[in-house]
Amino acid sequence: MHPLFQVPPTEVTLALVQDFIDLKIREGLTVEYKRAGDKPIEAVAALANTYGGLVFVGVAEGDKGVPSEITGVPLGEKEKLVNQMGTSFDPPWSPEVIEVPCNEQGSKVVLVVRIDRATVPRPIVLNGSIFVRLDARNEKANRQMMRMLLDDPNSQPEPRATGTNRGLKSRESPFKGHEPDVVLRAVSVVQIWEGRERTRFPSGLAGRVVDALQGTHAQPLLSRLGLDLAGGGQVVTSPWQLAAASSRRLKLEMSSDAKPSRPGAQMTCTVRLDGSEPASELEVLFDTAVWLPRNVPLGLDLFLQVFYESVPIVANTLLPLVAEATVGLKAMPVPLTEIHVASGSTRSPYGDVTHNYLTSLVSLSALGERVGARSISEGSETLLRSLVNPPHWNEAVREALVTMAMDWGFPDPKFP
Repeated sequence: MHPLFQVPPTEVTLALVQDFIDLKIREGLTVEYKRAGDKPIEAVAALANTYGGLVFVGVAEGDKGVPSEITGVPLGEKEKLVNQMGTSFDPPWSPEVIEVPCNEQGSKVVLVVRIDRATVPRPIVLNGSIFVRLDARNEKANRQMMRMLLDDPNSQPEPRATGTNRGLKSRESPFKGHEPDVVLRAVSVVQIWEGRERTRFPSGLAGRVVDALQGTHAQPLLSRLGLDLAGGGQVVTSPWQLAAASSRRLKLEMSSDAKPSRPGAQMTCTVRLDGSEPASELEVLFDTAVWLPRNVPLGLDLFLQVFYESVPIVANTLLPLVAEATVGLKAMPVPLTEIHVASGSTRSPYGDVTHNYLTSLVSLSALGERVGARSISEGSETLLRSLVNPPHWNEAVREALVTMAMDWGFPDPKFP
Protein backbone atom coordinates (compact mmCIF):
# COMPACT_ATOMS: atom_id res chain seq x y z
CA MET A 1 0.00 0.00 0.00
CA HIS A 2 1.57 3.28 -1.09
CA PRO A 3 1.80 6.12 1.48
CA LEU A 4 0.33 8.50 -1.10
CA PHE A 5 -3.10 7.17 -0.04
CA GLN A 6 -2.74 8.38 3.54
CA VAL A 7 0.01 10.93 4.22
CA PRO A 8 -1.14 14.46 5.15
CA PRO A 9 -1.52 16.82 2.16
CA THR A 10 1.52 18.83 3.28
CA GLU A 11 3.67 15.69 2.90
CA VAL A 12 2.60 14.96 -0.69
CA THR A 13 5.72 15.94 -2.64
CA LEU A 14 6.80 15.56 -6.25
CA ALA A 15 9.23 12.86 -5.13
CA LEU A 16 6.37 10.89 -3.57
CA VAL A 17 4.26 11.24 -6.73
CA GLN A 18 7.23 10.18 -8.86
CA ASP A 19 7.76 7.16 -6.60
CA PHE A 20 4.16 6.09 -7.27
CA ILE A 21 4.56 6.65 -11.03
CA ASP A 22 7.78 4.59 -11.03
CA LEU A 23 5.80 1.59 -9.73
CA LYS A 24 4.15 1.47 -13.18
CA ILE A 25 0.75 0.65 -11.73
CA ARG A 26 -1.72 0.37 -14.58
CA GLU A 27 -5.01 2.16 -14.52
CA GLY A 28 -7.53 0.02 -12.69
CA LEU A 29 -10.35 0.06 -10.19
CA THR A 30 -8.63 2.60 -7.95
CA VAL A 31 -6.17 4.54 -10.16
CA GLU A 32 -6.64 6.87 -13.16
CA TYR A 33 -4.12 9.06 -15.05
CA LYS A 34 -5.10 12.17 -17.02
CA ARG A 35 -3.02 14.33 -19.35
CA ALA A 36 -3.34 18.09 -19.60
CA GLY A 37 -6.55 18.89 -21.41
CA ASP A 38 -8.32 15.68 -20.39
CA LYS A 39 -11.41 16.05 -18.23
CA PRO A 40 -10.94 14.09 -14.98
CA ILE A 41 -14.36 14.81 -13.49
CA GLU A 42 -15.95 11.65 -14.93
CA ALA A 43 -13.20 9.50 -13.40
CA VAL A 44 -13.65 11.22 -10.04
CA ALA A 45 -17.37 10.45 -10.08
CA ALA A 46 -16.81 6.81 -11.08
CA LEU A 47 -14.20 6.15 -8.38
CA ALA A 48 -16.36 7.90 -5.80
CA ASN A 49 -19.26 5.55 -6.57
CA THR A 50 -17.13 2.41 -6.31
CA TYR A 51 -13.84 1.85 -4.44
CA GLY A 52 -12.45 5.37 -4.23
CA GLY A 53 -8.78 5.82 -5.05
CA LEU A 54 -6.42 8.26 -6.79
CA VAL A 55 -6.79 10.37 -9.92
CA PHE A 56 -3.58 11.99 -11.23
CA VAL A 57 -4.07 15.04 -13.44
CA GLY A 58 -0.97 15.92 -15.43
CA VAL A 59 0.44 12.41 -15.88
CA ALA A 60 0.85 10.91 -19.37
CA GLU A 61 0.12 7.26 -20.11
CA GLY A 62 2.09 4.77 -22.11
CA ASP A 63 0.82 1.43 -23.36
CA LYS A 64 -2.10 -0.30 -21.63
CA GLY A 65 -2.70 2.43 -19.07
CA VAL A 66 0.83 2.41 -17.61
CA PRO A 67 2.00 5.89 -16.55
CA SER A 68 4.98 7.19 -18.53
CA GLU A 69 5.86 10.64 -17.20
CA ILE A 70 4.67 13.64 -15.24
CA THR A 71 3.77 16.35 -17.75
CA GLY A 72 1.90 18.71 -15.43
CA VAL A 73 -0.99 21.07 -16.01
CA PRO A 74 -1.03 24.89 -15.88
CA LEU A 75 -1.20 26.56 -12.49
CA GLY A 76 -4.83 27.33 -11.69
CA GLU A 77 -6.26 24.01 -12.90
CA LYS A 78 -7.01 23.03 -9.31
CA GLU A 79 -9.48 25.87 -8.88
CA LYS A 80 -11.15 25.02 -12.20
CA LEU A 81 -11.53 21.36 -11.24
CA VAL A 82 -12.85 22.10 -7.74
CA ASN A 83 -15.37 24.60 -9.12
CA GLN A 84 -16.47 22.15 -11.81
CA MET A 85 -17.05 19.39 -9.26
CA GLY A 86 -18.92 21.77 -6.98
CA THR A 87 -21.35 22.77 -9.71
CA SER A 88 -21.64 19.48 -11.67
CA PHE A 89 -22.00 16.91 -8.89
CA ASP A 90 -25.34 16.13 -7.31
CA PRO A 91 -25.21 16.35 -4.35
CA PRO A 92 -22.47 19.00 -4.40
CA TRP A 93 -19.24 17.39 -3.25
CA SER A 94 -15.52 17.71 -3.76
CA PRO A 95 -12.75 15.29 -2.79
CA GLU A 96 -9.28 16.26 -1.61
CA VAL A 97 -7.31 17.87 -4.45
CA ILE A 98 -3.59 18.31 -3.75
CA GLU A 99 -1.53 20.64 -5.93
CA VAL A 100 2.11 19.58 -6.36
CA PRO A 101 4.54 21.88 -8.26
CA CYS A 102 6.40 19.94 -10.95
CA ASN A 103 8.74 22.45 -12.63
CA GLU A 104 11.30 24.93 -11.36
CA GLN A 105 9.34 27.98 -12.51
CA GLY A 106 6.27 26.86 -10.54
CA SER A 107 4.08 27.38 -13.62
CA LYS A 108 3.04 23.74 -13.82
CA VAL A 109 1.61 21.38 -11.25
CA VAL A 110 0.39 17.82 -11.00
CA LEU A 111 -2.95 17.36 -9.24
CA VAL A 112 -3.44 14.40 -6.94
CA VAL A 113 -7.15 13.79 -6.33
CA ARG A 114 -7.68 11.51 -3.32
CA ILE A 115 -11.12 9.96 -3.04
CA ASP A 116 -12.04 8.35 0.28
CA ARG A 117 -15.24 6.47 -0.48
CA ALA A 118 -16.17 6.45 3.22
CA THR A 119 -16.78 10.23 2.98
CA VAL A 120 -18.68 10.24 -0.33
CA PRO A 121 -22.44 11.07 -0.22
CA ARG A 122 -23.15 8.26 -2.65
CA PRO A 123 -24.43 8.03 -5.27
CA ILE A 124 -22.69 10.94 -6.98
CA VAL A 125 -24.67 12.00 -10.05
CA LEU A 126 -22.80 13.78 -12.84
CA ASN A 127 -24.96 15.66 -15.32
CA GLY A 128 -27.84 13.26 -14.80
CA SER A 129 -25.75 10.07 -15.04
CA ILE A 130 -24.24 7.77 -12.43
CA PHE A 131 -20.78 6.53 -13.33
CA VAL A 132 -19.04 3.51 -11.80
CA ARG A 133 -15.54 2.13 -12.18
CA LEU A 134 -15.17 -1.18 -14.05
CA ASP A 135 -11.56 -2.29 -14.39
CA ALA A 136 -9.87 0.72 -16.03
CA ARG A 137 -13.06 2.16 -17.52
CA ASN A 138 -15.64 4.67 -16.37
CA GLU A 139 -19.07 3.35 -17.31
CA LYS A 140 -22.60 4.54 -16.78
CA ALA A 141 -24.27 2.35 -14.17
CA ASN A 142 -26.70 -0.22 -15.52
CA ARG A 143 -30.17 -0.55 -14.08
CA GLN A 144 -29.12 -3.01 -11.38
CA MET A 145 -26.21 -0.89 -10.19
CA MET A 146 -28.26 2.28 -10.32
CA ARG A 147 -31.07 0.75 -8.30
CA MET A 148 -28.60 -0.48 -5.72
CA LEU A 149 -26.96 2.93 -5.38
CA LEU A 150 -30.23 4.86 -5.34
CA ASP A 151 -32.05 2.54 -2.94
CA ASP A 152 -29.24 2.42 -0.43
CA PRO A 153 -26.41 4.94 -0.71
CA ASN A 154 -24.48 2.95 1.89
CA SER A 155 -25.00 -0.46 0.33
CA GLN A 156 -21.27 -0.76 -0.38
CA PRO A 157 -19.73 0.76 2.75
CA GLU A 158 -16.23 0.41 4.01
CA PRO A 159 -15.99 -2.77 6.07
CA ARG A 160 -17.22 -2.08 9.57
CA ALA A 161 -15.70 -3.08 12.86
CA THR A 162 -16.79 -6.60 13.64
CA GLY A 163 -16.14 -6.82 17.37
CA THR A 164 -15.38 -10.50 17.90
CA ASN A 165 -16.77 -11.81 14.61
CA ARG A 166 -13.26 -12.59 13.46
CA GLY A 167 -12.01 -13.63 16.88
CA LEU A 168 -11.00 -17.12 17.96
CA LYS A 169 -14.07 -17.50 20.17
CA SER A 170 -16.60 -17.04 17.36
CA ARG A 171 -15.09 -19.35 14.76
CA GLU A 172 -13.51 -22.75 14.79
CA SER A 173 -10.00 -22.50 16.16
CA PRO A 174 -7.25 -23.51 13.70
CA PHE A 175 -5.53 -25.20 16.65
CA LYS A 176 -8.32 -27.57 17.57
CA GLY A 177 -7.04 -30.64 19.42
CA HIS A 178 -3.87 -28.90 20.59
CA GLU A 179 -5.14 -25.61 21.96
CA PRO A 180 -2.46 -23.05 22.83
CA ASP A 181 -2.40 -20.87 25.93
CA VAL A 182 -2.59 -17.57 24.05
CA VAL A 183 -3.46 -16.64 20.47
CA LEU A 184 -2.80 -13.19 19.03
CA ARG A 185 -4.67 -12.55 15.77
CA ALA A 186 -4.31 -9.81 13.17
CA VAL A 187 -7.00 -9.60 10.47
CA SER A 188 -7.22 -7.44 7.37
CA VAL A 189 -10.24 -7.38 5.07
CA VAL A 190 -11.57 -5.68 1.95
CA GLN A 191 -15.06 -5.92 0.50
CA ILE A 192 -15.48 -6.82 -3.16
CA TRP A 193 -17.62 -4.50 -5.23
CA GLU A 194 -20.91 -6.02 -6.42
CA GLY A 195 -20.42 -7.51 -9.83
CA ARG A 196 -16.80 -8.36 -9.07
CA GLU A 197 -17.49 -11.23 -6.66
CA ARG A 198 -15.37 -14.34 -6.93
CA THR A 199 -16.14 -18.03 -6.58
CA ARG A 200 -12.52 -19.14 -6.18
CA PHE A 201 -8.93 -17.99 -5.88
CA PRO A 202 -6.74 -17.94 -8.99
CA SER A 203 -4.31 -20.82 -9.43
CA GLY A 204 -0.79 -20.25 -8.13
CA LEU A 205 -1.89 -17.91 -5.33
CA ALA A 206 -0.56 -20.20 -2.58
CA GLY A 207 2.98 -20.00 -3.93
CA ARG A 208 2.82 -16.21 -4.17
CA VAL A 209 1.60 -15.96 -0.58
CA VAL A 210 4.42 -18.23 0.63
CA ASP A 211 6.98 -16.11 -1.23
CA ALA A 212 5.56 -12.94 0.28
CA LEU A 213 5.63 -14.42 3.79
CA GLN A 214 9.26 -15.45 3.38
CA GLY A 215 10.13 -11.80 2.82
CA THR A 216 8.56 -10.59 6.08
CA HIS A 217 9.87 -10.52 9.66
CA ALA A 218 7.64 -13.44 10.66
CA GLN A 219 10.39 -16.05 10.82
CA PRO A 220 12.84 -13.96 12.93
CA LEU A 221 9.97 -13.10 15.28
CA LEU A 222 9.01 -16.75 15.63
CA SER A 223 12.63 -17.67 16.38
CA ARG A 224 12.77 -14.99 19.07
CA LEU A 225 9.52 -16.25 20.56
CA GLY A 226 10.79 -19.82 20.57
CA LEU A 227 14.09 -18.86 22.20
CA ASP A 228 12.39 -16.81 24.89
CA LEU A 229 9.86 -19.53 25.68
CA ALA A 230 12.52 -22.21 25.79
CA GLY A 231 14.79 -20.08 27.96
CA GLY A 232 17.67 -20.10 25.47
CA GLY A 233 19.38 -22.85 23.57
CA GLN A 234 18.72 -23.46 19.90
CA VAL A 235 15.44 -23.13 18.05
CA VAL A 236 15.02 -24.29 14.47
CA THR A 237 11.86 -22.94 12.86
CA SER A 238 10.13 -24.91 10.15
CA PRO A 239 9.60 -23.11 6.82
CA TRP A 240 6.19 -21.87 5.75
CA GLN A 241 4.17 -24.85 4.54
CA LEU A 242 0.77 -25.16 2.91
CA ALA A 243 -1.37 -26.95 5.50
CA ALA A 244 -4.74 -26.87 3.72
CA ALA A 245 -6.13 -25.55 0.45
CA SER A 246 -9.45 -25.23 -1.31
CA SER A 247 -10.86 -22.94 -3.97
CA ARG A 248 -11.81 -20.35 -1.32
CA ARG A 249 -9.34 -20.94 1.51
CA LEU A 250 -5.59 -21.29 1.94
CA LYS A 251 -3.91 -22.13 5.24
CA LEU A 252 -0.17 -21.88 5.80
CA GLU A 253 1.81 -22.74 8.92
CA MET A 254 5.25 -22.21 10.42
CA SER A 255 6.34 -23.55 13.84
CA SER A 256 9.23 -23.30 16.23
CA ASP A 257 11.05 -26.64 16.21
CA ALA A 258 9.40 -29.43 14.20
CA LYS A 259 5.88 -28.85 15.46
CA PRO A 260 4.18 -26.80 18.17
CA SER A 261 4.80 -28.09 21.66
CA ARG A 262 5.15 -26.80 25.20
CA PRO A 263 6.96 -24.47 25.32
CA GLY A 264 6.76 -23.26 21.74
CA ALA A 265 4.99 -21.12 19.17
CA GLN A 266 3.32 -21.40 15.80
CA MET A 267 2.26 -18.89 13.17
CA THR A 268 -0.72 -19.62 10.94
CA CYS A 269 -1.76 -17.53 7.94
CA THR A 270 -5.25 -18.07 6.53
CA VAL A 271 -6.39 -16.42 3.29
CA ARG A 272 -10.03 -16.82 2.34
CA LEU A 273 -12.89 -15.65 0.24
CA ASP A 274 -15.72 -14.95 2.62
CA GLY A 275 -19.38 -14.10 2.44
CA SER A 276 -22.13 -15.76 0.43
CA GLU A 277 -21.59 -17.61 -2.85
CA PRO A 278 -20.03 -15.98 -4.83
CA ALA A 279 -17.78 -14.46 -2.17
CA SER A 280 -18.03 -10.73 -1.48
CA GLU A 281 -15.05 -10.30 0.83
CA LEU A 282 -11.30 -10.97 0.88
CA GLU A 283 -9.86 -11.75 4.29
CA VAL A 284 -6.34 -12.44 5.57
CA LEU A 285 -5.87 -13.75 9.11
CA PHE A 286 -2.50 -14.07 10.83
CA ASP A 287 -2.47 -16.04 14.09
CA THR A 288 0.43 -16.35 16.50
CA ALA A 289 -0.18 -19.19 18.94
CA VAL A 290 1.92 -19.60 22.08
CA TRP A 291 2.32 -22.64 24.33
CA LEU A 292 3.85 -21.28 27.55
CA PRO A 293 6.22 -22.91 30.01
CA ARG A 294 4.40 -23.91 33.17
CA ASN A 295 3.70 -20.88 35.38
CA VAL A 296 5.69 -18.52 33.12
CA PRO A 297 3.63 -15.76 31.46
CA LEU A 298 4.28 -14.24 28.05
CA GLY A 299 6.33 -11.05 28.30
CA LEU A 300 4.46 -7.86 27.47
CA ASP A 301 7.24 -6.80 25.08
CA LEU A 302 6.77 -9.96 22.99
CA PHE A 303 2.99 -9.53 23.19
CA LEU A 304 3.39 -6.08 21.63
CA GLN A 305 6.02 -7.15 19.11
CA VAL A 306 3.76 -9.84 17.67
CA PHE A 307 1.13 -7.25 16.78
CA TYR A 308 3.70 -4.70 15.58
CA GLU A 309 4.95 -7.28 13.08
CA SER A 310 1.78 -9.15 12.13
CA VAL A 311 -0.49 -6.15 11.43
CA PRO A 312 1.63 -4.75 8.56
CA ILE A 313 2.09 -8.30 7.25
CA VAL A 314 -1.65 -8.72 6.70
CA ALA A 315 -2.55 -5.12 5.80
CA ASN A 316 0.50 -3.93 3.91
CA THR A 317 1.86 -7.11 2.30
CA LEU A 318 -0.63 -9.97 2.00
CA LEU A 319 -4.02 -8.34 1.43
CA PRO A 320 -2.80 -6.10 -1.43
CA LEU A 321 -1.16 -9.15 -3.04
CA VAL A 322 -4.31 -11.27 -2.74
CA ALA A 323 -6.54 -8.39 -3.88
CA GLU A 324 -4.44 -7.81 -6.99
CA ALA A 325 -4.33 -11.50 -7.88
CA THR A 326 -8.01 -12.15 -7.22
CA VAL A 327 -9.88 -8.95 -8.11
CA GLY A 328 -7.33 -6.86 -9.98
CA LEU A 329 -6.92 -4.17 -7.30
CA LYS A 330 -3.35 -3.08 -8.00
CA ALA A 331 -3.54 -0.16 -5.57
CA MET A 332 -6.00 0.08 -2.74
CA PRO A 333 -6.83 2.40 0.14
CA VAL A 334 -5.99 1.35 3.67
CA PRO A 335 -8.10 -1.72 4.47
CA LEU A 336 -9.98 -2.40 7.66
CA THR A 337 -7.66 -4.16 10.11
CA GLU A 338 -8.47 -5.74 13.47
CA ILE A 339 -6.51 -7.27 16.31
CA HIS A 340 -7.79 -10.01 18.59
CA VAL A 341 -6.52 -11.73 21.72
CA ALA A 342 -7.83 -15.00 23.10
CA SER A 343 -6.73 -17.39 25.82
CA GLY A 344 -7.12 -21.14 25.60
CA SER A 345 -8.91 -23.49 27.95
CA THR A 346 -7.93 -26.76 29.57
CA ARG A 347 -9.98 -29.91 29.91
CA SER A 348 -9.74 -32.22 32.90
CA PRO A 349 -9.59 -36.03 32.56
CA TYR A 350 -13.29 -35.97 33.39
CA GLY A 351 -14.08 -33.62 30.50
CA ASP A 352 -14.58 -30.48 32.59
CA VAL A 353 -13.45 -27.27 30.84
CA THR A 354 -11.49 -24.66 32.77
CA HIS A 355 -11.11 -21.22 31.16
CA ASN A 356 -7.70 -19.64 31.43
CA TYR A 357 -7.39 -15.89 31.87
CA LEU A 358 -4.98 -13.50 30.22
CA THR A 359 -4.00 -11.95 33.56
CA SER A 360 -2.22 -15.21 34.42
CA LEU A 361 -0.85 -15.85 30.90
CA VAL A 362 0.47 -12.41 29.86
CA SER A 363 2.53 -9.98 31.94
CA LEU A 364 -0.12 -7.26 32.08
CA SER A 365 0.95 -5.83 35.44
CA ALA A 366 3.00 -3.16 33.65
CA LEU A 367 -0.26 -1.61 32.43
CA GLY A 368 -1.04 -0.32 35.92
CA GLU A 369 -3.72 -1.05 38.50
CA ARG A 370 -6.91 -2.63 37.30
CA VAL A 371 -10.37 -1.45 38.32
CA GLY A 372 -12.96 -4.19 38.73
CA ALA A 373 -12.64 -7.92 39.09
CA ARG A 374 -13.82 -9.10 35.66
CA SER A 375 -11.68 -11.94 34.36
CA ILE A 376 -9.93 -11.28 31.06
CA SER A 377 -10.06 -14.10 28.53
CA GLU A 378 -10.23 -12.20 25.23
CA GLY A 379 -10.27 -8.80 23.57
CA SER A 380 -10.79 -7.20 20.16
CA GLU A 381 -10.16 -3.81 18.65
CA THR A 382 -10.23 -2.18 15.21
CA LEU A 383 -7.47 0.03 13.87
CA LEU A 384 -9.27 3.16 12.72
CA ARG A 385 -8.41 4.05 9.14
CA SER A 386 -7.82 7.65 10.19
CA LEU A 387 -4.99 6.48 12.45
CA VAL A 388 -3.34 4.07 10.05
CA ASN A 389 -0.47 5.61 8.15
CA PRO A 390 1.79 3.00 6.51
CA PRO A 391 5.07 4.36 7.91
CA HIS A 392 3.55 4.44 11.41
CA TRP A 393 1.83 1.08 11.90
CA ASN A 394 3.14 0.79 15.46
CA GLU A 395 1.33 3.95 16.52
CA ALA A 396 -1.97 2.68 15.15
CA VAL A 397 -1.49 -0.71 16.82
CA ARG A 398 -0.54 0.88 20.12
CA GLU A 399 -3.63 3.12 20.05
CA ALA A 400 -5.83 0.06 19.52
CA LEU A 401 -4.09 -1.83 22.32
CA VAL A 402 -4.54 1.11 24.70
CA THR A 403 -8.28 1.06 23.97
CA MET A 404 -8.37 -2.70 24.51
CA ALA A 405 -6.53 -2.36 27.82
CA MET A 406 -9.02 0.27 28.99
CA ASP A 407 -11.85 -2.14 28.14
CA TRP A 408 -10.06 -4.71 30.29
CA GLY A 409 -10.24 -2.35 33.26
CA PHE A 410 -6.88 -0.52 33.14
CA PRO A 411 -8.00 3.14 33.35
CA ASP A 412 -4.55 4.51 32.47
CA PRO A 413 -2.71 1.79 30.54
CA LYS A 414 0.95 2.26 29.75
CA PHE A 415 2.86 0.20 27.19
CA PRO A 416 6.67 -0.02 27.11
